[in-house]
Amino acid sequence: MRSGNVVNGMIGSGIARGLGPVLLCALMLAWLWPIGIGGAMPVGGDVTQFQMGLMSVLGEAIRAGRLPLWNDRWGFGFPSLAESQMGVYYPPHWVCFGLLPVEAGYTASMVLHLLWGALGAFWAARRFGVSSWGATLAGGAWGASGFFLIHLPHLWALSVGSWTPWIWGLAWSILSGRGGRGAPWLLAAAVTVQVLPGHFQLAFCTQVSVGVMVLGALVIGKSTRWEMTLRSILVLLSLLAIVPMAACQIVPTAQLARLAETQRDFEYLSGFAATPVHLVNLVAPDLYHRSPLWRPVIWDPFHTSPEELRLYVGLIPAFLALMALCRPGPHAGIIRVLFLVLAVGLFLSLGPYVPGFRVFSQWPGFSFFRAPARWGMIVSLALAILAGFGFDAIQDGRLLRPGRWLVGCVLGAVLWIGAVIGLFELGLNATGSPGASSIVGLYERAFEQFPWTNDPPVTEVFARARRPQADLRVIAAQEREGLGPVPTGGLRLDRERWRIYRAELGTTVTLLMSVVLLAPLARRRTTLMIGLVVLTIVDLGLMARRRPVDAAPIRPLTEQSRVLGRLAELPQGTRSIDPMRNLTMVSGAAPIQSYRTLDLPIHPELRGLADAIPRSAQEVEAILDAQRSLGARVRVIGPIGPGIELLRDRFTETGRIESSEILDDPSLTSWLLGPGFAETDEGRAGRYLVLDAGAAPRAWFLPTDASDPIERFRNDPGDPMRIPELLDDARPLDLLMTVPERLELSIETDGPGLVLVTQLDYPEWTASVSDAEGVANPAPVHSVLGGWQGIALPGPGSWTIRLSYEGRFERLGLLLSSMSWVAWLAGLLITLRRHRATSLHPIEG
Repeated sequence: MRSGNVVNGMIGSGIARGLGPVLLCALMLAWLWPIGIGGAMPVGGDVTQFQMGLMSVLGEAIRAGRLPLWNDRWGFGFPSLAESQMGVYYPPHWVCFGLLPVEAGYTASMVLHLLWGALGAFWAARRFGVSSWGATLAGGAWGASGFFLIHLPHLWALSVGSWTPWIWGLAWSILSGRGGRGAPWLLAAAVTVQVLPGHFQLAFCTQVSVGVMVLGALVIGKSTRWEMTLRSILVLLSLLAIVPMAACQIVPTAQLARLAETQRDFEYLSGFAATPVHLVNLVAPDLYHRSPLWRPVIWDPFHTSPEELRLYVGLIPAFLALMALCRPGPHAGIIRVLFLVLAVGLFLSLGPYVPGFRVFSQWPGFSFFRAPARWGMIVSLALAILAGFGFDAIQDGRLLRPGRWLVGCVLGAVLWIGAVIGLFELGLNATGSPGASSIVGLYERAFEQFPWTNDPPVTEVFARARRPQADLRVIAAQEREGLGPVPTGGLRLDRERWRIYRAELGTTVTLLMSVVLLAPLARRRTTLMIGLVVLTIVDLGLMARRRPVDAAPIRPLTEQSRVLGRLAELPQGTRSIDPMRNLTMVSGAAPIQSYRTLDLPIHPELRGLADAIPRSAQEVEAILDAQRSLGARVRVIGPIGPGIELLRDRFTETGRIESSEILDDPSLTSWLLGPGFAETDEGRAGRYLVLDAGAAPRAWFLPTDASDPIERFRNDPGDPMRIPELLDDARPLDLLMTVPERLELSIETDGPGLVLVTQLDYPEWTASVSDAEGVANPAPVHSVLGGWQGIALPGPGSWTIRLSYEGRFERLGLLLSSMSWVAWLAGLLITLRRHRATSLHPIEG
């Protein structure tokens, strides 16, 4: 009893309330180490291949004092603000990428948003009624959860997700009547800011979860029906404020989304969902994650991937959350609301594995996004806060026999893990024998319930486990995880699985045994609580070693990579064909094989030809013709092992290559394919061939005798080789650019023709044509040759063509947002002023 009083005093003291956030921040910084304060930056995956290049362009635009409406380095140019993932209007980006180099800015953004999210979970838990120490546990469990671990390569995950607990806390403050008059205004600002980083899916998940919270509060609310209805309306109005307040981002993105040729069919929307099988990661986070041999057998048949699904908040927090649900105590109503949010989030995360998915996946909002597994963010936050309540249940003695509860949870976890492994082993053994069996028939009927068509039969799925893997990337990943040497007969899952099981379940088994050993100390609740916290820290700390990003020194990527350094020596905006996707933008080059989510594709066949590896001199000529047609000057091929010298000779023998270099670049190889790949026994796979073909025009004049020079080129050319043939008879033009949104060229013609600009045609581009006397007239910009820009010239003369990106939708959205934020500020000030006047007014009578 005395021990319990001591704990009560600690939890209720101001020291505990102040120390909790400090301890939480220290734990988050340690979890991310060495990234951040350890002097390292994240590299690899989408960090370098998608986001870093975009943010370097954003930083340059901020320092130049302009809005990056158009990114001329993104393929053949693209509306960068409308695509949204630069987060142009997101205030923290102005600081991180406007004031710092992209490498330091990216790292700072990751660290600050991780801290912001963890502190938000702490604050939200406190608003729901969790104690300070329980809220600290909740913040740590959510900040270090499996959701953020697997999404560390995605800047949007932390920048958007970090706002969710703050939004939950504000919404619950309003619903509970403890938020004050300014809370609805702050909630409107928070949900708007959450949209501005540009990845709308997690923001939509947050908005839906708040709506579910409103429904739960209406059911369990103890206030009058009128009061609860009024509070609910305030919360919903705050959510609706997103539309005008975030119009600066929403309006241009909506324009692009209407034009983008994306097929959001069932196959797209159902991909990357949570599955009943993989929910076992709630208690065994490494199972099916460490070895790449699992992918074709455990992940691909379910149309999901380990990069999207790792639902884990810690073994102890999961047990504590279950305790809170079973022993809710005085916060029963709040816990039921959180359970409702958790249940809805889990239901939606299962995607095609729950009834009604085909219906609700077509609803507005739900039909915009794939990867239902990302609803796991909502599940993780609800579990983390419930874990805080479970921690309090032990502390205040509400749970009479916590030791027995813990042992029961351990037993349940063991049975769950054993059942999942047993199902796999049963299927593997049943399909390994010749002839059909009743067990195989059961598995076949289960697989037939999957909603996808043309999937392989169950026998083929299990047969993959018996085939040797020769892919160098698989071998390198297997070795990197410390799963032992590669056998002489090759890697086979059926032979390696027991070694893999031991590696993937080792930490989980140790933690479960530790919980059993800790259970007898349940009578000494202080010791038990300290032990549970220590186990949680160890558990989530060990999980941090599984992060899908690697660490590198915080210094320019062009200094760490020889290939990027070579590209940085070329003129700004030089188009390249390379395997680096968006990363090349960091060097100032413009990769035509870039990547984006909302896309308007241009000539994938021609780009594929230009990116091909030639097998003969004739193929080299065709490849170089395609490269010239695309306006690409430089080609990077790699990583390659033996044979790179022969490949260089094939290109240089044509006489069309100005310079060629072979560069060793293990850093770039590790960013693209993972550390260790360049050190495989099969050869030096970290070498790159850099080919410079000289100046490549981006604009051409195609003379024509037709009365309508556009009609001949309006449609898609079909055969990609038609374009190089057309440009053989065309005249190259010099294209001048002051900023990406302004282009100019001059030309003298002997007759009518078409000016072709090999830039993506987009409705916001307009053109004017000036004659020799300087008289300018507007000219339509046509989509020609599969999506490039074409301007018709009527006849002979001296002409100057100016192209401008107008940004009408960007201006409209910015105007609406500006007016809305002014109204928001005025409303907030008026509300606070009235509240102050009311509080200072003397009470009469």
